[in-house]
Amino acid sequence: MKGNVSDIELIRQVLRENDSRAFDTLMQRYSLPVYNATLRLMHDEEDAAEVTQMAFIQAYKQLDSWHGGNFGAWVTIIANHIGLRLLEKEKRQGNVRFDDVQSTTDLADIADETYNEQREEHLQALELAITQVPESDRQIIRWHYYDGVPLQTIAERLGQTENNIKVRLFRIRERLKKKIEHGNNN
Repeated sequence: MKGNVSDIELIRQVLRENDSRAFDTLMQRYSLPVYNATLRLMHDEEDAAEVTQMAFIQAYKQLDSWHGGNFGAWVTIIANHIGLRLLEKEKRQGNVRFDDVQSTTDLADIADETYNEQREEHLQALELAITQVPESDRQIIRWHYYDGVPLQTIAERLGQTENNIKVRLFRIRERLKKKIEHGNNN
């Protein structure tokens, strides 16, 4: 049964056997979390659904460059980049809503611009570095960057001041930069 098969095995099936059902299983596993993260970014259900779909299409196209790690987080990152690019484009065009964009070719161009192999390697290195920081720091990263929780709320959850959380985030980012620069060995 595909539900019990690991992400890595499903990806191997997609790459080796061109098994579309294996990718469907991955989409079933991660579409809701990716959609929810995208919805927090886009603030519109239709936009979030479209960006989620684009992210999975982009992930499928670039699947051979995925080097392990959390597949759902990888697709979420792709979705966030696509969503941010769309929001930037929307802002440049004078707040034209996502569904008013004229051409799906424009949307595909945005998706292609947001993803490349060098960026993927950097994201994989970042993901690996994140796994090497203490769980308390990973939780702050999750809340702030993945879930979009405001700093004040994080501070309240942890019983700390907002400034303390800002300092911790700064220090976490600095440690992550060093880990990435030194190949995640420290």
